Amino acid sequence: MDENPKLPDLHQSEVDESTLRQLFSDLSAHAKIIEVIPKHGPGYVAGNPEPLNLNEAQQQLLTGAVRGLQVRYLFEGKTWWDTLMPLPGGLYRVVRIEHDFGH
Repeated sequence: MDENPKLPDLHQSEVDESTLRQLFSDLSAHAKIIEVIPKHGPGYVAGNPEPLNLNEAQQQLLTGAVRGLQVRYLFEGKTWWDTLMPLPGGLYRVVRIEHDFGH
């Protein structure tokens, strides 16, 4: 077993509301959603007993009802996790990581 396994690439960006809305649209049209987990407070994201759908999640993020979201989905045979958080000035941080648990 490799003592120093390669970590997956992490991608971060800051987007405006229009681009965030497009991201939700793209996920809805092109990805298979596994789970959408709201983050209501500080700390790690925990599993949600009542999963949100993308429309609910988008509304909660845009209205400030949640501190952030984690969207877990399949795209082109790979599992991705996007963490979405509001920032000051009407921007949103998107942190994307590919999860490859088999290697």
